[in-house]
Amino acid sequence: MRLKRLNPIPRTLNPVEEGQALVIAVLTVGVLLSIALALFLLFTPKIKTSSEIKKSPAAIYAAESAIEWCLYVNRHDGSAAQPVMSNGASFINGITNQPFAPADCSAAMIRAVGTYQGISRSFEISL
Repeated sequence: MRLKRLNPIPRTLNPVEEGQALVIAVLTVGVLLSIALALFLLFTPKIKTSSEIKKSPAAIYAAESAIEWCLYVNRHDGSAAQPVMSNGASFINGITNQPFAPADCSAAMIRAVGTYQGISRSFEISL
């Protein structure tokens, strides 16, 4: 009858193999961190853009209101009051970057920039 040993003799490591597990672990963690950083850098601008989508229509409507006001002032008496946005949006003359004046509406090109909560959109027309 043959007897088996219950406790196998521990294997001694070669000096070349001693740090192999640590090197593999460090490389694996480095690769995983690189992948996580790449995904973060890829998706951060998309998340920012998707949050701007909600604010963009208000900025567009402000710019369009400025253009419509300019067209009305240009074709009528010129004494119409500027539109006031109830949501806090604003608009400026996109050429001078100043508030619109009735005299600005007689130019050959009108550019209006509407802004709402830091988001700007613009329209430009030529008369």
